[in-house]
Amino acid sequence: MLEMTRRDVVDRYAGQMLGSMWAIIAPLLTMATYAFAFGVIFRGRIGPDDDGTGYMAFALAGLVPWMGLQEGLSRSTAAISGNANLVKQIVFPSEILPLKVALGTLPGLMIGLLATVAISGFAGLLDPFGLLVLLPSALLFYIFLLAGVSYFLAAVGVFVRDIKDLIAFVLSIGLFLHPILYTPAGTPAWLVPFFLASPFSYMIWCFRDALIGPDPQHAWSWVVFPLISVVVFVLGWRTFRMLKPTFGNAL
Repeated sequence: MLEMTRRDVVDRYAGQMLGSMWAIIAPLLTMATYAFAFGVIFRGRIGPDDDGTGYMAFALAGLVPWMGLQEGLSRSTAAISGNANLVKQIVFPSEILPLKVALGTLPGLMIGLLATVAISGFAGLLDPFGLLVLLPSALLFYIFLLAGVSYFLAAVGVFVRDIKDLIAFVLSIGLFLHPILYTPAGTPAWLVPFFLASPFSYMIWCFRDALIGPDPQHAWSWVVFPLISVVVFVLGWRTFRMLKPTFGNAL
């Protein structure tokens, strides 16, 4: 499984001049773009004493897991339909394909988290408990959540091919409908119901608690996020297993 995930990352950038180095460069460039736009141009701040570094750490703590989720959801829609030759082989365990997509987001996610940890530490916002306890917990349930959604989208994508376009549209506006770039004081009141209704908001709040200390600001998210992650994983897995016998005829 790990070897397939490694090859997936390598093959994704095959033929390019920098090769798999893009797995590191791409997320860093995206993070730098958003950090510059909202931290420097729009001068986002999380307090009167913040010189902008604190806001960069705050925004990246939400943006980095969102980028990983975005990559996984975008690619999961074709996890089965894009590997028809493998799926049609009776001996091939197609269950590993959506899981490979979910695990394939981890290299970029880890690079982003390392950069966020460095910025948060520089801003004096990093807490040892968050780094050593909360962050590994958030990562674990991130994998459960993304794997569950990936199983569901991969299965449905076999029969509804244009689901990838729907997901692309949802993800394009999702950045602005989740608590990623908004500070608590700067969040429009009408957005709060959207935040609370989305399971991905609780993921973002948990990562932010882990990376921005000293005290967790969303304690209830640590109940909701694990619960949602496990439920989504079970539902996604069951949907995949239910539809799996019909994949061969649909591909």
